[in-house]
Amino acid sequence: MSTLDYALSSTRTTRASEQASRSALAIGTVGRIGEELINCMLESAVYSSVSVAVEAPMRSMVPRLQPWRVPATALADLDNVGSEQIELPRVDDVFCCISDARSYFKRDQAYVQLRKEQIPPLARLAAQRGAKRFILLAPLSAFLQLTGTTSGLIDVRESDLAALGFEALIITRPTADYANAQGNVLERLIGWGAKAIMQIVIPQRLQPLRARQIALAAVNAASLLGNGTHVIGSDKIAALAAPGVTIKPKRMRL
Repeated sequence: MSTLDYALSSTRTTRASEQASRSALAIGTVGRIGEELINCMLESAVYSSVSVAVEAPMRSMVPRLQPWRVPATALADLDNVGSEQIELPRVDDVFCCISDARSYFKRDQAYVQLRKEQIPPLARLAAQRGAKRFILLAPLSAFLQLTGTTSGLIDVRESDLAALGFEALIITRPTADYANAQGNVLERLIGWGAKAIMQIVIPQRLQPLRARQIALAAVNAASLLGNGTHVIGSDKIAALAAPGVTIKPKRMRL
């Protein structure tokens, strides 16, 4: 039985009564997945406080949610900044979400959007600040999912993350959505057409999941999976989201 299967089988009952004892920071919460990630973290019984990285001043109406403003200039050159220039909040878990596009409705304009090359230096800063778990949400195309690369670390950057000494490194790889919500009407129609074609040729297990499922799987993974490096491909995300052991139905936003 795999680590994931064991974690799922041993947590079928709810832990709603569990005391919130951990803190978390979310970076890159743009687009649908980013929005749902904030919702799921706030709904989790595990976190007593949740910080979210923003580029513009923002007030939170939710006591547990604290906007953390990070200088845009420092984000632009993370390889050459130190922990004294970007002082990450001291938290237990750091969630980083990579997204190609912001929300079409511009609800996420204040949030930080991450590029792939920013992940390793951010992870180093998180390790220096004592983070125990680093959770990366990195969508991967269905074609790359088919090659089997989801079972291990893909490139040097991910190997670097594994060497930083986190108690747990969790890399979640949902299938990237085929349709892009950005662009003009024609571009969006082309995207929707491509999505319809891909739904025919790509196996069901690798079809894009709802943003809610992806975010829920990431939050559950941080709670359910033990120490070590865990790579969760698209075919495992739905199962990991299914228990819902730390999630309440109420939704909260800034």
